[in-house]
Amino acid sequence: MWANVNAQSVHQQNAVSLMQVDMLQLGVLQTQMDNLSVQATLLIGFALSMWGGATLKPLLEDDSQICIWKTWYHLAFAAVFFVTIALCISCGGIIVSLVLYIKQAAQESALLVSTGAAVANTRRHLSSLNRLFVVSYASFALSAALERAHMNDHTWGTEP
Repeated sequence: MWANVNAQSVHQQNAVSLMQVDMLQLGVLQTQMDNLSVQATLLIGFALSMWGGATLKPLLEDDSQICIWKTWYHLAFAAVFFVTIALCISCGGIIVSLVLYIKQAAQESALLVSTGAAVANTRRHLSSLNRLFVVSYASFALSAALERAHMNDHTWGTEP
């Protein structure tokens, strides 16, 4: 009987230890999601500043050398520029929103269902969030490169 009680006690301690390890892993994953959310928020801010006056005004003024209405090259260039900024802002907003939801759902799942399942689902969602962040960052980098190329090359797309 003593061995049976001792075995049950060891089994219960192991289960509690596994749950504590899972909660630590969940905490690490949530910290990674927080970091991703902060980076996405920063990208949103930088992308919104690219839509600001210093960039937007020369692109839309009729008498500007880089006006988007001068040639179809300028218009296509500006369309890609604005679409990449919009994509960056959209993906960043989705990341921030999903991080808030996933963190709350993971905590609830850990308490009500299973810590192991919460860790597995959070890990799966984090990889999706990372892919979405790569799209957001790539679109921001492309829009920054387009802005730099368009602002520095005033004669781009004009006929000689």
